[in-house]
Amino acid sequence: MRKLVSLLLISLTLASQIQGPLSNPIMNELEQTHLGKAFLKLLSLKSKAQQFDFSKLYAALDDLQNSIKSRLADEQQAYQQDEVQYFTNKEFFSGQITQFQNEIAQLEIDVTDFTESRDLLQIALNGKIDDLKEVQSLADGLSTRIKKEEGIFNDQQNQYTNAVQALDQALQLIGQLRDGSFIQNRSVSFLEEGLKQLQHQRIMYGPLITALTQIMAPSFNDSEASAKVQKLIQNLRDTVVKNKTDLENSYQQVRAIDDHNLSQYNQRINNLQTIVIPTIQAEIQTRDAQIQTKQNLLRDAQTNFKTASDNLDNTNNRWVERTNEHNKLMDQLLTQQSLFPKIVNQLEGAGVRRR
Repeated sequence: MRKLVSLLLISLTLASQIQGPLSNPIMNELEQTHLGKAFLKLLSLKSKAQQFDFSKLYAALDDLQNSIKSRLADEQQAYQQDEVQYFTNKEFFSGQITQFQNEIAQLEIDVTDFTESRDLLQIALNGKIDDLKEVQSLADGLSTRIKKEEGIFNDQQNQYTNAVQALDQALQLIGQLRDGSFIQNRSVSFLEEGLKQLQHQRIMYGPLITALTQIMAPSFNDSEASAKVQKLIQNLRDTVVKNKTDLENSYQQVRAIDDHNLSQYNQRINNLQTIVIPTIQAEIQTRDAQIQTKQNLLRDAQTNFKTASDNLDNTNNRWVERTNEHNKLMDQLLTQQSLFPKIVNQLEGAGVRRR
């Protein structure tokens, strides 16, 4: 448009300054170019300006001028609408950014709190596992000691029982001897066999066996000595029975305490294994699930924040581009609009007037 207007102005200016007809060589030369042809046409118009009606030309110029005015108004209106939409979008994306920033901050706090809580639960779980190992070790040690002491007790009880049986057999032999009954086997080796197991009790059974051996001899005939030996054996039997009873009572007392302690250990073990540790483990699993959920939400919020930030940047960039395009177009249209008075002046100066 600008080039066309410039060409028109140049041609009109030249045509208005020509006085009289042009020579044939000049005419031929002008016919060879577009500018020359336009010049010749306008020169022809100048010479015939009084003969023709140029109202259509001015109407076309008016239409073109009105079209540019309309484009100016349309562009200004469209730009204002785009501006309203820009600020609407900018406010929307800015609000999203603020919202996601707040969500990210809160979710980071939640993740930190849940992680710290989870760490404390893990410390508690480790402590309870150590308690379980300790109590289990105590229970195992006590069980081992109970079995060992039970074996010792049974051995000692058997020793006392064997000793009592041997002493009873010795008393029976003495009774037969004093009654004058026939005694086929006078050996007293059974007594030594039954009593030697009680060496740890410091029972001096050697002299007793010697005395029993003497009275069991066929030639021995001293009832008073037999009575003394019988009394010694009876006293020893009573001592062995008492020791056996004392051992049993002492063992039962200790065993009752050990059984009680073992029961307490087993209760603690059962409580730790079935209630305490599973409860803490379940709480840890819950915390892990909560942490995972919060981390997923945090990642989503971070993604949304980036998307909103990108949208805001793109919106600002598009608005800068739109503003630059608007300013460029408005300058072009205003420049074109300013040319119309000059065109009209040149046309009227060349004799092409509005009728």
